[in-house]
Amino acid sequence: MIRVYAVVEGQTERALVKDVLAPHLASLEVYLSPIVVQTSPGYRGGGSSWKKWENDIRTTLKQKPGVDVRVTTLFDLFRLPGDFPEFKQISRECDTKRRCDNLEAAMTGVFDDPRFIPYIQRHEVEALVLASLDSLPELFDDEQALKGISELKRELGEQHPEDVNDGPETAPSKRLQKHLIGYRKVLHGPDAVKFTKLAVVRRRCPRFDKWMEGLEALSPEATE
Repeated sequence: MIRVYAVVEGQTERALVKDVLAPHLASLEVYLSPIVVQTSPGYRGGGSSWKKWENDIRTTLKQKPGVDVRVTTLFDLFRLPGDFPEFKQISRECDTKRRCDNLEAAMTGVFDDPRFIPYIQRHEVEALVLASLDSLPELFDDEQALKGISELKRELGEQHPEDVNDGPETAPSKRLQKHLIGYRKVLHGPDAVKFTKLAVVRRRCPRFDKWMEGLEALSPEATE
């Protein structure tokens, strides 16, 4: 049995990990639990400082010793804090796939612990919701919302969800908010992914799929 603790930015990521990813991995005897970054005493979520993220990761690695424990992350590339490791240098990289890879490598260098599995979502966790647009009508039944979903589909065209850029007005979350009045990311985002089925979302989001494959590979069955 392997336990994996996912340090996440906020409540949307927590719900995704707890309600969608954890049940799937549990079937493989990999037990995933979310830890929301503590941003101030008594408050968790929306971390805007790498130091706070680093503190929670270090604390988790220290408090959960053992070879059967791993610590991973679920952070958005969009609006990473400026004090993130090697942020200024790596941000010059225009290819966001390589940028994510380099940022993950920078995190690995900070902790130098083989139990640490860094992951940064390109560009936002809402990319997974864009991969789940066909399920959104199950969550919204009013005519205005259905029209907004259709408009969003037309706007995205053939663009892959993880390719949707990180502009201040065009990031995945901004597009969802623009077209879907009443969209609540903590409520609707994880449910959309759940209704779509994880396998479908993974086919549409290859970087996310690769992270999931790494977590699945921790299964005792995979190492036999």
